[in-house]
Amino acid sequence: MSSLGLDHPLVCVRNLAAARETYLSLGFLMKPPGMHPWGTSTALVIFRNQLLELVGIGDESLLDGYPAGGFRFGRHVQHWLGEREGVPLSALNSADAAADEAEVVARGGHCAGTIEFGRDVTRDDGTPDRTATTLKIFTREGLPRLTMFACQQHRRDLIEFPMWMDHPNGAHGFVSATILAEPQDQPAVKDWLATLHGPGSVTETGWGFTVATAKGHWRVVSRDAARLLFGPLPADLAPDGAPSVVSLDVACTSLDQVRPFVARSGIAYRETGGALVLLEPARLGGILLTFREAPRAA
Repeated sequence: MSSLGLDHPLVCVRNLAAARETYLSLGFLMKPPGMHPWGTSTALVIFRNQLLELVGIGDESLLDGYPAGGFRFGRHVQHWLGEREGVPLSALNSADAAADEAEVVARGGHCAGTIEFGRDVTRDDGTPDRTATTLKIFTREGLPRLTMFACQQHRRDLIEFPMWMDHPNGAHGFVSATILAEPQDQPAVKDWLATLHGPGSVTETGWGFTVATAKGHWRVVSRDAARLLFGPLPADLAPDGAPSVVSLDVACTSLDQVRPFVARSGIAYRETGGALVLLEPARLGGILLTFREAPRAA
């Protein structure tokens, strides 16, 4: 298994303000919206070494900025968001992006290029500082919505603020993220994830397979088999059938802590297999949100 872990699948939405209000109503704390230097707008839920990130189009004039070879982060989001909301690329937590790139390439993966960026911030004591982030963009032909990038935060101390991490709903990270892929597409998805995380990371299950990462795991399931995890899927969830992330599986302290927020939000839900599954992709950014009790990481 590689050192790459689940960090933050990007939930791309057409109305960032409305999506942010939905997630706030579900008991997440969220920082005020910000902007990437390549023109996408962003709103964050902060966990330890992970984020839940909502992304929209903020400034179209910047979308061609910060190229990584032929890859344009902003244009990739714009293109796939034009087809539907959802997750068109995912961040993988990295402590050494260059080393992780070398491992992925050695296993037959392709790195389109590197993005180095930062933004000016003001610390609580009023002193100026600047974040620093390295991205390594990994692409696989035929799986555009499973584009991944190693994300090395060189100044995590300027991102993880304790005051924004004690979420009223008890959420504290991701147990997993679920990819929908039909049987004919699963061999390609399996090969891609094994390229990213190592050939020993794959485990077959009764409903598909899982891929272990350094933090959390991927679950890969067909629409038909998904009923074993979620019950029947909503018709408007990834209706094009393209392999893509369709659920963020959130770790929480207690489902009892989550239920009041879900009830007040009015979002339809189902409880199955010890998980609480929110079932309105149109309000959640083209995905399901699944809460599952899990111990908080040390």
